[in-house]
Amino acid sequence: MKNFLLSIFLISFCFQSKAQNDKEIKEKKNAFAISIGSPGLGLEYARKLSPKLNAKLVWHSFKLEDFEQEDLEIKDDKVDLLANVEISIIDMGIEYLPFKNSAFKLTAGFGILSKLNTNAVITYTEDVSVGNVIISKADVGEIDANISWSGVAPYLGLGFGRAIPKRRLGFGLEIGTYFASSPTVDLTASKLLAPTATQEDNLQESLESFKFIPRIQFRLAYKF
Repeated sequence: MKNFLLSIFLISFCFQSKAQNDKEIKEKKNAFAISIGSPGLGLEYARKLSPKLNAKLVWHSFKLEDFEQEDLEIKDDKVDLLANVEISIIDMGIEYLPFKNSAFKLTAGFGILSKLNTNAVITYTEDVSVGNVIISKADVGEIDANISWSGVAPYLGLGFGRAIPKRRLGFGLEIGTYFASSPTVDLTASKLLAPTATQEDNLQESLESFKFIPRIQFRLAYKF
């Protein structure tokens, strides 16, 4: 009888262990996500490391070409603005879920700023009056400003929505910031506006505080 009960116990234990192993084998620990937000369109891969930790790799991309804004007023003059923006960032980070039954999360990592450029060309839309002298807009010239960030930038953030959702699909929101170095400024001007280019150092100094690049993302994740 003792041998029989021992055999039943061992068989039950083996079945329980097998069921537990099967459950662990079948657990889906990967997810693919698409996101949209301030860095543009994002493609993300995530891997579950533990019940509270997930690792993420994200590529963000955005491009805006020949965006025009007409008749902007600068003091008493009207100008046209032609802008171009290009963003390409690769993020590597960790997501921490402090509460077992909550989707609240903290994120940390770094972004590789391979491209983060803004270019603006400013031209006068009307002739310029200087005293009794009228200067045609063609003779005034234009201002061309290029502002860019580069290098590796740490980031911190928080939000809701797991990188590896509990169900097959999951939504998320994340708000954070990159801690980047100051942007590089390249300022050129033509014709009568050419002396404006000497203000490049002043513009560079005024942008010294632009070291925090905000990041807001809405995510849709698929677990597999």
